[in-house]
Amino acid sequence: MKKRSKLIALALMVATSLLLLWAVMLQPGAIAPVGGLLKRQTADKETLSAAPLHFISGTEGLPRSLQGTEVPNGLQVDASGHLLITHALRDLFDYFLSAMGEEPLPVLLARIKAFIHHARLPAVAEAEALHVLDEYVAYKKALSTLPDTAAGTHPDHAALQAKLSVLNQVRRQYLDPEVVDAFFGSEEAYDQYTLNRMAIMQDKTLTASAKAAALANALNALPEALRQSMQSQIQYESLQALTSDWKSRGGNPQELRQIRENLVGPEAADRLEALDQEQTAFQAKLNQFMQQKQQITNNTSLSGDDQQNAIDQLRSATFSPQELIRVRSLEQDKPVVSH
Repeated sequence: MKKRSKLIALALMVATSLLLLWAVMLQPGAIAPVGGLLKRQTADKETLSAAPLHFISGTEGLPRSLQGTEVPNGLQVDASGHLLITHALRDLFDYFLSAMGEEPLPVLLARIKAFIHHARLPAVAEAEALHVLDEYVAYKKALSTLPDTAAGTHPDHAALQAKLSVLNQVRRQYLDPEVVDAFFGSEEAYDQYTLNRMAIMQDKTLTASAKAAALANALNALPEALRQSMQSQIQYESLQALTSDWKSRGGNPQELRQIRENLVGPEAADRLEALDQEQTAFQAKLNQFMQQKQQITNNTSLSGDDQQNAIDQLRSATFSPQELIRVRSLEQDKPVVSH
């Protein structure tokens, strides 16, 4: 097939990528319902004979789990009449296959093939869609045959990397390179990043600043679209982890500055330092206010109304209008002490 431009379904990938990885690591059969259920349903002749195998659109009498839902728009062609291999095509296959258990595999495949034919694609595109479907089903069946060699419920990095490598190899054994790229490219990149991040964070030979630099490099190695969509979340998580470690070790300000520069760059590090200074100043004002508030509350010469008026005046004089919202929320909690 010709190489086509591809649309990356990032939101679906972020939601399913880690679940797919852990399913493969711990329960290889769990992500391959096609192969497993096919074995269990081979002898179910009554169910198979009762189910229609001849569909017009493939959507007649949908299983209950699919009723009221919309079939993904995965059948797209280019100007030459060839099928566009996109993640949406995988979504289309998975849409019908998700009803495994409600209907046997042959029925679900008949639905998919009818849906493809009913779309009235150019002949070459229809043939390409059926070819990719055959590859994808063979791949799903192959997954169910993978041996379960997970090292306990919490396998180490080496075991996870080995499992992911096997999964990637199986994909390339059954699927065309273009299909692998469109169906799993973003997931594979993110899964590999996740394992790289695990290795970096567990490497006791690296300093915190070195870990920050390595994490930044791993992030930059992601495909551009994926990197841009996930950069803020990934950087935030890495900053939280490294800053927590820095605090637990009683690190110095210079080390924290280097961690931030290596991870998010000098300009962002400047902004984070400014936020630190604002937070420190606010915390000092808050501590002082809470102490003075307690003194007012302890002053038995004042009536309850006088105490409340004095506290309200103190609060307004101490904090800006923007800070007052936060202060009133914090006052509902226990007295705040500086960290």
